[in-house]
Amino acid sequence: HRGKKRDKEKVKEKEKTKEKERDRDKEKERNWERDKERERERDKERNRDKDKEKDREREKERHKDRDRVRDKDKDRDRDKDADKDRDRDKDREKDKDNEKEKDREEVDQNKEKDGVTKEGEKDRNKIRDKEGEKDKGEKEKGRDKEKEKDEKEKKEREREKERDDKKKKEKRSRTPPRSYSSSRRSRSSSR
Repeated sequence: HRGKKRDKEKVKEKEKTKEKERDRDKEKERNWERDKERERERDKERNRDKDKEKDREREKERHKDRDRVRDKDKDRDRDKDADKDRDRDKDREKDKDNEKEKDREEVDQNKEKDGVTKEGEKDRNKIRDKEGEKDKGEKEKGRDKEKEKDEKEKKEREREKERDDKKKKEKRSRTPPRSYSSSRRSRSSSR
């Protein structure tokens, strides 16, 4: 009877130790799972940090690119403004030269007109002297003819002048006009 009891106790004891081992194994497994989960979390955190760092780097690059583009645009605008100023100065110089040329032409025209009117007056005086004996009706006819002659001559001179002006303009368009300041400079250096 005692042997049976002892056997039962031994069996119970064995079962208890097996139960404890099972519990220990379960605990180990739980711990192992927990550790793995923690490691996973740490990895995620690390990856998140890396991603943030990459994003920061990308943002920096974007800013640099934007700054570079802005600087290029500023430079381009500055160059455009300089070109505009240069063009404006050239246009001013051309306008001055054109103005001078017009003044010269006007003076030449006035001289020609003065010469023509003096010649016309001389011719009229000669005709008057010749026709002094003829009656007034014939004189008037002669004057009318003279006027027509003068007008024809005037028209002819104007046509010639226009042709000459065209030739001058063509010549001018072939050779660029010297700017006022450069011609002054060359004169001062030759002295």
